[in-house]
Amino acid sequence: MFKIIKKERLNPTVSKMVIDAPFIARKAQPGQFIIFRTHEDSERVPLTIAGYDREAGTVTIIYQIVGGSTMELDQMEEGQYLNDFVGPLGVPTHTDGLKKVAVVGGGVGCAIALPVTQKLHELGCEVHAVVGFRNKDLVILEDEFKAASDKMIMMTDDGSHGEKGLVTAALERLIQEGNQYDEVIAIGPLVMMKFVCAVTKKYGVKTVVSMNPIMIDGTGMCGGCRLTVGGETKFACVDGPDFDGHLVDFDEAMKRGSMYRDFEQHAREANCNLMNKEVQ
Repeated sequence: MFKIIKKERLNPTVSKMVIDAPFIARKAQPGQFIIFRTHEDSERVPLTIAGYDREAGTVTIIYQIVGGSTMELDQMEEGQYLNDFVGPLGVPTHTDGLKKVAVVGGGVGCAIALPVTQKLHELGCEVHAVVGFRNKDLVILEDEFKAASDKMIMMTDDGSHGEKGLVTAALERLIQEGNQYDEVIAIGPLVMMKFVCAVTKKYGVKTVVSMNPIMIDGTGMCGGCRLTVGGETKFACVDGPDFDGHLVDFDEAMKRGSMYRDFEQHAREANCNLMNKEVQ
């Protein structure tokens, strides 16, 4: 059992939890993930680690309420316990030896991009962060990105905060200004990462993306998280989640990611109905 030490609402659909998990905190690295179950009969859900405190023995997760399982998680409060919290899983993001990097985060993907940005900053790398959201009400972790970046550009689709436009426009401007990056690291919605890669491919800039496909066991045995990368089948849980973005078949990944959308909507509606009955 894993105790919820702290819970904080970051915006109307995104929350942060700090979990007591000393063995995971001891080994965790940016880019890795955990798999949790809220209750014994709950679904197994992967979440990328958003932070860790080795001294306190805690691991931070940030999640968006999108379906039945994340709704169930969001019903938990400080002092309660998660049934399972397993990790760290996956291959850590490569950060050693990098001198100048652009980190591009979109939406809740910024929760994954932040620890990577912080690690690069700690290593003395020059970091330019480009983060994007639909509007100002959805912005998260702005101060944290500013503290860990040499340059930070905030973008919103509607221009209600920061600059108006997409992260791809800001990234291309940075490249055209003469910034020579060892790597661009992009983390966010699949369509965002796809178009980030389209921009960087024009300029020959190596680009790493963090893939978060459907995942069940986290060990590579179920095959649910398979991707096509450079014409080969890879498994995000054991080969990733980071991959060369110029080799990822994004169209296939997006098609696979939408396979269970109707089932997830049904689970969300069932959870809402259950909550309404409990209230009554």
